[in-house]
Amino acid sequence: DKSIKTAFDGYDTLEESAKILAIVNEGEVSGAAAKGEKITVVLDRTPFYAQAGGQLADQGEILSDDGAVLEVADVQKPIKDLIVHQCRLTEGALVVGAEVNANIDLARRGAIARSHTATHMVHKALREELGPQATQRGSEDAPNRLRFDFQWSKAPAKSVISAVEERVNDKLRDNLAVTTKEMKFDDAIALGAMHLFGEKYGDIVRVVSIGEDGWSRELCGGTHVDHVGKIGMVNILSEASIGSGVRRVDAVVGQGAYDFNAREHALVSQLSDKLNARPDELAERVNALLAKLKESDRRLASM
Repeated sequence: DKSIKTAFDGYDTLEESAKILAIVNEGEVSGAAAKGEKITVVLDRTPFYAQAGGQLADQGEILSDDGAVLEVADVQKPIKDLIVHQCRLTEGALVVGAEVNANIDLARRGAIARSHTATHMVHKALREELGPQATQRGSEDAPNRLRFDFQWSKAPAKSVISAVEERVNDKLRDNLAVTTKEMKFDDAIALGAMHLFGEKYGDIVRVVSIGEDGWSRELCGGTHVDHVGKIGMVNILSEASIGSGVRRVDAVVGQGAYDFNAREHALVSQLSDKLNARPDELAERVNALLAKLKESDRRLASM
């Protein structure tokens, strides 16, 4: 039914009252659903962000006034103005027309927002280090981690990736403000806003800017933190080729970055204890052991 539309209010609200417009059960439109069923639900309005632009969907709960509980596992936008919630009915029964309260998982939304803002920052820092040809080819913004694909013909030096990580974390400490503004597409491009080539944009676009002077500007429909200091930390784990002329950066963000550093610290401490050496002596001690092992192998072979 083309008349069924969903208003997205998730930029400004994290929970809101809504009405069930449609229920789809195993591919068939239904008027009701019972406990235990996996269903797709359409609301007249929603705070749930549907997966788009590399950003993973919100999760959470939809609660009806008469006790129905829907666990929202995924949210998609199959066509313009229609948002569908893929759910499991864990309590009660549900009927079309029911009044409900839609509540997103705040921790997940916050973790994804930190990753998405960090993705914009990694993009900008890469362009500063490599040049304007390092354009975005794809991304994924997930809780506490990000993936960023960019166009580049050869492996950047490790020093470049280290410089990108350092630049991003320097900007985090500056706690730059993140602002969003809707404007005409031509005006956004004139401001220098980055956009994905091949992507279709309307006459009016949403521009996400980082820093009062617009250090980073991108056309983006995703959710972001209001100040980059809330991201905490970004660690780039790897950079590699994923195809002809396309490279991929994987990074951890916020709690993910803290957990990564904690594991690394524990590992270094364990190695220091085993080798009876300070952390800054580990590389030298391991090289000496490898050389000794190689010499032992040579002597064994000759014997």
